[in-house]
Amino acid sequence: MRTSPVWIRGIVLAAACLAGVGLLGAFTLGRPDGPAAAAASDNTQIVIAYYQEPDTLNPYATHVLAAKEIDVVEGFQATTDKMEYIPREVQRVPTLSNAGVQMTAGKMTVTWRLKPGLKWSDGQPVTSADAAFTYKAMTDPSFRVDSRAGWPVIESVDTPDPLTVVVRFKAPYAGYRDLFRYLLPKHVLEGKDLNTYAAYNRSPVTTAPYMVQQWVPGQYLIAVANPYFRGAAQGLPRIKKVIWRFVPDANTRINMLRTGEAQVAWSLPFDQIKPLQAVPGLKVVVHPLNAWMHFDFNFKKPWFQDLRLRQAVIYAIDKTAIVRDVLGGLGKPAGSPITPLSWAHNPTAYSQYTFDPAKAKQLAAEAGWKPGGNGILQKDGKPFAFSNCLGTGDASQEKVQQVIQAELHSIGMEMEIHNYSPTVYGEIRFKGEACDTLFHRWIVPATPVLSIFYAADAMPPNGLNEDFYANDRLTQLIKEAEATIDRPKAKALFWQAQEILGRELPTIPIYYMVAADGATAKLQGLVGNPTNDGDGWNLEEWTLSP
Repeated sequence: MRTSPVWIRGIVLAAACLAGVGLLGAFTLGRPDGPAAAAASDNTQIVIAYYQEPDTLNPYATHVLAAKEIDVVEGFQATTDKMEYIPREVQRVPTLSNAGVQMTAGKMTVTWRLKPGLKWSDGQPVTSADAAFTYKAMTDPSFRVDSRAGWPVIESVDTPDPLTVVVRFKAPYAGYRDLFRYLLPKHVLEGKDLNTYAAYNRSPVTTAPYMVQQWVPGQYLIAVANPYFRGAAQGLPRIKKVIWRFVPDANTRINMLRTGEAQVAWSLPFDQIKPLQAVPGLKVVVHPLNAWMHFDFNFKKPWFQDLRLRQAVIYAIDKTAIVRDVLGGLGKPAGSPITPLSWAHNPTAYSQYTFDPAKAKQLAAEAGWKPGGNGILQKDGKPFAFSNCLGTGDASQEKVQQVIQAELHSIGMEMEIHNYSPTVYGEIRFKGEACDTLFHRWIVPATPVLSIFYAADAMPPNGLNEDFYANDRLTQLIKEAEATIDRPKAKALFWQAQEILGRELPTIPIYYMVAADGATAKLQGLVGNPTNDGDGWNLEEWTLSP
């Protein structure tokens, strides 16, 4: 979800970065003897021009999706491009219908069975003790995780045998499948400080298809096939080496794809989709995301404490024009902060707001703000000037931010843009001190989730409520909805919660997102994923034709 406080950052001494990591022979990226050239003539390896660098590969601590998309971490289960849960390290995903989930006296028990013979990338066996260790780590307040959503609902984790994990919940929790999304290796991490242990955070011991061979900060990460991967007997992963080039500039990523220096260009600006589709030998994969871009108010700051000012902002933003003109019709103007891909989406929760700049000016005036000589609103001699922050790396998002800036300027609000690298931005969001408002995205699992973003007890470092907004009734509704297994009952509760968000406006969803990746036409298997499993969710199945 992003998912976020700061754990291990990208600025690490090179020696520490490479501790415990296998080294590759020397080369210069982009030169004829470099990995890009090698990938062009070898269908067992590819170069991916990626838009951001991970802050850490510790899957529970990272602030960015990169650590997950690179496919070097995994857990009990994952979600497909159809938002269906499938087993990874386990034999099946437990449900009520297969008796893996049982309800007794208001409590819930979930039983997971690990696949026999599963090994970590260092050859050690995977056992239920690793699951018990993961639970212990996720409930240790000293471990600065991205989110603890759902973990406090667990009462105990029992391990009756090496393959069985029995998770007992204090109360029903519908999001149980989104726990243990990643398994931590006890034999590697026990006794270590998970916040600072670079040998793991830079190169995780894993059960995933790939493991890190080399990571050069600011340049690239090389992932190679895990010899102990559960699918190795079937020849998986089919592509044996993936070079992830960290390229924040979208135009550079596209040029690398055009010239063959990269076989994939991640996260395309929408205005480049049609031009790339017309290039022989290239293709563009476009798919919907269970994600939305949103404009958030920081309730630690004074600017938008008055509801009328938050309402003025939403009336001033023309979401339809943004999707049409900036995004080229890709995406959808957003209503509530649960996307239409979800059964819990309430289509009417924000429907009272339409683009109406006159209404926006009226609300600002009612709040006591009047236009000054330069057209900027003033009150008590103070101009209405506030900051808005975004993580860099996505040109389309930055263009939308600039459009919002212009629209707010037209009603007299001066929005100053202060954008940061994803790593720095994650830290800023969690502290809640530098930015008056935020503009970024949430991408979420298939199971509906709101508590991590809007519950009163989910403010950093306990969650992603980076609005620092507290509403006890909303918190109660969200918690009850997420604990309800009965879907119709849960839906009614989620709808009520979305209606409160629509009335109180701690956040303004701007548009529901799609993603676009460019690739050589020789690549098969890249289909994208709507959830926060990311577009690398099935990387082990990709193939590259000669």
